[in-house]
Amino acid sequence: MQCQYRINSSLLTKDKQKSILESIRWCWTDSSILKRLVIKIMRQNYNVLVIPFFKTNDEIKFCIFKRSDLKIWQFVAGGGEGQESIFDSALRELEEETGIKSNYKSLFKLESMASVIIAHFPELANLPQYVIPVYSFSYCVENLKINLSKEHVKYMWLSYEEATELLHFDLDKTALWELNQRIKKDDF
Repeated sequence: MQCQYRINSSLLTKDKQKSILESIRWCWTDSSILKRLVIKIMRQNYNVLVIPFFKTNDEIKFCIFKRSDLKIWQFVAGGGEGQESIFDSALRELEEETGIKSNYKSLFKLESMASVIIAHFPELANLPQYVIPVYSFSYCVENLKINLSKEHVKYMWLSYEEATELLHFDLDKTALWELNQRIKKDDF
């Protein structure tokens, strides 16, 4: 038996997507077909990194997050879903992980890019590539209120120096350095 579904996954939460996939799992006996479907609906072959920051006349604060699984500090991060653009992915990840109702006006794409080996993403193991590109963004927030998702156990608003000390990944530190330089030079 073959089933055909068209799902605009950019309109669905991850939980809703998983629910839909569970309900259609019985349609295929070949799990490789289902795996390709899951990848097509839920995961694109890139990641985004988003740095929330708050600027006043006399200080700049950057928000870092402690992951609940790895217990490390990082910025908002995640993979693209469905057919969304990297900009849409950045805004969605920001809202999912922080509760910040985001918009394109406050989002800025940084030049900083990195790559992560594909082995860190088991759901993408069948793709014919070796690394996943990571696109970096900044997001200027209007207030310091954050509603954490289950992906994180804690967040902190810190200075550039404090954040750099705690961040685990070099790609986060590089993107933060670029953003800090751009803020100092008012280069957006």
